[in-house]
Amino acid sequence: MELWNFRGKQNSITAALQLSIPDHAVISITGSGGKTSLIIAWAHELARSGKRTVITTTTHMAHPDQVKDDPRCPYDGVTVIYAPSDGSEPGIDIPAAIDRQLDCGNIVMAVFPDPERPAKVMSPPQAVMDHLYKTADVILIEADGSRRMPLKWPAPWEPVVPGNTDITVCVAGLSSLGCRPCDVMYGYEYLPEAMRREVVDAPLISAVLVSLDGGQKGAQGEYRAFINQADNAELLKAASDIQNILAVCGIQSAWGTLL
Repeated sequence: MELWNFRGKQNSITAALQLSIPDHAVISITGSGGKTSLIIAWAHELARSGKRTVITTTTHMAHPDQVKDDPRCPYDGVTVIYAPSDGSEPGIDIPAAIDRQLDCGNIVMAVFPDPERPAKVMSPPQAVMDHLYKTADVILIEADGSRRMPLKWPAPWEPVVPGNTDITVCVAGLSSLGCRPCDVMYGYEYLPEAMRREVVDAPLISAVLVSLDGGQKGAQGEYRAFINQADNAELLKAASDIQNILAVCGIQSAWGTLL
């Protein structure tokens, strides 16, 4: 993992995004091109600093059982607790189970299996969320879907950012550069006609991240942008160019590669 902001290379996601994490922080991650990777990397960083860290979603995430055999499994080092029950322990006290894991310094992923989409998990019941808000030092929420595409324009019902969110971070992936937007942008059909062009370039990614109807849609609390997949010199230059545009618009951002 390598991270930069306008000050240069940084040694943590929190520092790169120029953030101070408040007590019982709720951080919502939106956009595309690396949301889950950012959440997992950030969770490990926060847990190492001593924070009781929880991962969950307001939309959907890949079911841990579907990716456990992947050598680059995104959930490595994360304890998954299914709420209200994973079926193996009927009547389990989910809040107590979460607290036991957090007390041991473990990262907890608290989710509910989706009976209609077995490959996905979704948000746990509200009672569990209410407990998380009280017991966790940081909750990282995947608050958007993108079907693994690198760029996202939200549909009318997206994203799903809780009102008590302290920090919203929108992610965009640089692997979209030079491609036709219709091929790499989830929600392209909702992109305003005035923003459409033949290929994705730095100004388009910047416009998406700046727009109140795009990257900033539904954002609560402090807003940041993370420009992912900057894994060579050319893409690092593109990320820096995007950062310069965002800075003119008053938006702080970071860039780098999470893998």
